[in-house]
Amino acid sequence: MTQNTLAGRIAVADRRKLLGYAASLTAAFGYGIGALASRKVVDDYASPMVATAFSLMFGTIMVAAVFYRDVPKDVATAPLRAWVFVALAGLAAAWGVGFFFLAISEGAVVRVAPVVGAYPLITILLSYVFLGRLERVTWRTVAGAVLVVVGVALIAFGRG
Repeated sequence: MTQNTLAGRIAVADRRKLLGYAASLTAAFGYGIGALASRKVVDDYASPMVATAFSLMFGTIMVAAVFYRDVPKDVATAPLRAWVFVALAGLAAAWGVGFFFLAISEGAVVRVAPVVGAYPLITILLSYVFLGRLERVTWRTVAGAVLVVVGVALIAFGRG
């Protein structure tokens, strides 16, 4: 392998990592705004389940508008097993959104959002169990998860 090829691969890897971080921060910003809007909706306009339905509908429309070009190719080439996982992911996401709206209608946004935001802990545990060969769970990951648990506990069970 030549030096230029190696340098090119490193540059691509660095760009992908930066894109991943940028997308993560953008998602966090979107979820933060969504939590505030969700509270306003369930307080003033709709029940949690109606809000869930409309939230998922508008989310589907937005995602379809952005990725509509990829749909025919992906539908044609994806194996049946992939669709099982897509369906499971969709059901899990809908379940999460539904219970988020229910939680936000009953509790304070500043308490509900961090607890719901602890979902990476579930992800870490499940990835260790089901993706152990594909993804490594390091001591840094575990330490970060412990910090998340402590932070969520402080927010959820603290006064104020």
